[in-house]
Amino acid sequence: MKRAILTPTVRLYKMPEGREAAHEFEMSPQRNPTPTNPFLNPVMLGQDKLEKIFHSALAKYGCSVELGTELQSFEQTSYSVKVKLIKRGFSQDPSSGELEESVFDWMIGTDGARGVVRKQLGLTFLGETRNVENFIVGDIYVDGLSQKHWHMWGEASDVLISLRATETPGLFNFVVGGKNINHPILSNNEDLLRKCFVENTGQRPDLKFGDIPWMSHYTPNIRMVDKFGVGRVYVAGDSAHVHSPTGGQGMNTGIQDSFNLAWKLALVVKGFSAPSLLDSYNEERIPVIAEMISQTTKLLKKALDKDEAALQTDGNLFQLGVNYRWSSIVVDERKAIEAEREAEEDSYLEDFQFDDEEDDEEKLDSYGIGHDGRLRAGDRAPDSSGLKVCSPLRLAKQACQLFQIFASSHHTILIFSDLVDFRDVLRVCSLYPKEAICTVVITRGKKHVPLDTTPADFILDDRDGHAHASYCPTGVCGVVVVRPDGVVGAIAKGPSWMNRYFRGIFTAKLTN
Repeated sequence: MKRAILTPTVRLYKMPEGREAAHEFEMSPQRNPTPTNPFLNPVMLGQDKLEKIFHSALAKYGCSVELGTELQSFEQTSYSVKVKLIKRGFSQDPSSGELEESVFDWMIGTDGARGVVRKQLGLTFLGETRNVENFIVGDIYVDGLSQKHWHMWGEASDVLISLRATETPGLFNFVVGGKNINHPILSNNEDLLRKCFVENTGQRPDLKFGDIPWMSHYTPNIRMVDKFGVGRVYVAGDSAHVHSPTGGQGMNTGIQDSFNLAWKLALVVKGFSAPSLLDSYNEERIPVIAEMISQTTKLLKKALDKDEAALQTDGNLFQLGVNYRWSSIVVDERKAIEAEREAEEDSYLEDFQFDDEEDDEEKLDSYGIGHDGRLRAGDRAPDSSGLKVCSPLRLAKQACQLFQIFASSHHTILIFSDLVDFRDVLRVCSLYPKEAICTVVITRGKKHVPLDTTPADFILDDRDGHAHASYCPTGVCGVVVVRPDGVVGAIAKGPSWMNRYFRGIFTAKLTN
């Protein structure tokens, strides 16, 4: 976050001079954080910088990234995956390299759209290639151009130039497109590309176009797999889906793929869950990817038409509404109770209902565009500020947020003591693998929770009421289970439905 920058202000220039702004607007207007959404403003950071951060973080866990290592082939059995790797290091000689054969329990292909894992696994990659929309993309150093703006000249019907400021002083990310651009030639000739910049930004003497660290000829491909894995081999990110970059959905979507698979695979590897839990990876992610591709494809067309509304960040594209409400592994007792009440209230209309009519709430909406704001199992778990730590005693009276307690290594069980007998819930929680859960009793008002005898990991006082307002607005259900990926896995009145959820997760450990 410290290295990234906020989205620059878009500036569209009058042509042919290319100096005076025809229009300026904020692609992503600044929004004030809320108790449930502390991160509402997108930031930008170059992929090269981000990869270094990732590699450094991995190193802290004893994992080193081996660059210049290529997967040649693999074959899997019921118990393992045998792989052949060619390790070239930094050698540019394609004929060099050391062959390494290894055996692994599982393999995940995140080797990109051209990677071999998906191909050798035999997954389909259906979709289209948009040959009518070609671009040259890359980075270029420019002197004389403001770093506060995202600069745009021209039209896609002719020549379109986009120069977006980056976190590196003087470096701009560029997109060159349009029907009058010879993309293959320009993408292989830096001098001609610099000349194109000069000619199509008004031939301004105050602008100096310098080094080009990288560039590429880009043609939008819009494709996705039919399933995310076979046996012990899975795919994620660009290996599973490619799309237009409009809307900035790619990296976030790829990370969601990885997170969804990783916490489930971790439980399987630790022996807490059966491999069948991994089936939900495909079940949950396919609808999200299909909607993401639909969104980005629509935006691409609008962006080429320089539709200002398309260029402005839609709240849906923050992906805070991405959900798995339809998933077979989530449990929602509150929804069941509300549905039963509605059925009783509307029973007098039953003669007028049709069997093929769908309940609007049941329609799959993987981006949450049509949701009414009510929290359901399968939704993103909201944050909550204004909590005070009562226990553990070493942290007593400290301010706390739920996002500080949620973690990728455990399920978090939120127990609202004014709505449920927390002792009964904690007794059931003792049946689950201790290292895989974190129990949090949330109090409010004068209801007493004995600090010295309550075996909860945390006792929090919801002094501002934000947690209750987000998780228990109706006061019907007092137990909420948050998965390691920050998704609500279960909403329950008490131990019974909570245990129903965990019977579907800790399948290798729970039999009752």
